[in-house]
Amino acid sequence: TLKHITHRSCVRHLCIFLILCFHLVYAGVPGPCKHSVTQDHLLNLRRLIKNQLQNGCSITYTFTERQNLSVVCYVKAAFPHILELLNTQFRYAKDSDNYRYTNSLKNLIYNIYSQRCIPPINEEIEDSPMKFLRTHMTLPRGALEKAEEVIRMYMGLMTQSDKPVDWNCEEEYTEDFPESTTEPLSQTAGSTTAESSNHLKLQYTLSGSQDFENFYTTV
Repeated sequence: TLKHITHRSCVRHLCIFLILCFHLVYAGVPGPCKHSVTQDHLLNLRRLIKNQLQNGCSITYTFTERQNLSVVCYVKAAFPHILELLNTQFRYAKDSDNYRYTNSLKNLIYNIYSQRCIPPINEEIEDSPMKFLRTHMTLPRGALEKAEEVIRMYMGLMTQSDKPVDWNCEEEYTEDFPESTTEPLSQTAGSTTAESSNHLKLQYTLSGSQDFENFYTTV
């Protein structure tokens, strides 16, 4: 009868609605995070790398060294330093292609943190990953390739599994790893304090606790 058909139709629509709600509640990776890195971002980064001189001057910068860190904890520790690297070492005229490429990457990082796709370091339970920072001296393209590796790792975390990412790195950041062959970060009292302050500034600014726009151009 018409009444039964209408009833079955309502039940079917209700089931579909409940299934959609279930997926929205229990989906592992939020949509904005899963699609935060696009092929256009990667293409812009490759173009920026390609535009660097092959035999230019070396640059000195600090970047997280993976050592024995898992992909998750390496990405969490290293990602803020991509922005620091872009702001300190890759400055271009506003009407240049390279400026547009770097600006695209900076916006990418801001969006990732504003969407809470990567949480900031939880200082209450996690040690600061400062001890994994190392001073590097490479060509500019070498520095950008380090950044590209981290971005691709993040992209893999977001797209290769439907399970939520466990960003808790309490155990890994506590462990002591053997020193690497690259030069460790200077440990003088003044530089250690300054670097620690900058690292915290990176974390809390990117997580939205401070005015990103000010930090965006002054780091």
